[in-house]
Amino acid sequence: MDNFLTQKNCSRCPNDLTVRIMSWFNNDTICMDCSDKEKVLRSKLPDHGKNYEGCGYIPNIKETT
Repeated sequence: MDNFLTQKNCSRCPNDLTVRIMSWFNNDTICMDCSDKEKVLRSKLPDHGKNYEGCGYIPNIKETT
């Protein structure tokens, strides 16, 4: 059974799901804060995440500072 509309908390953090979205990378139901983190991650991928959509995992990007 799909729990996208009935899930109460984000799949990644304890935030309440007042607004929800499906993860770009997998089937997690996430809050907008986690979605914003995914957008930053996608912007750091070489193709802006296009080849990673629905890949089933969250890519690990090494930070260079």
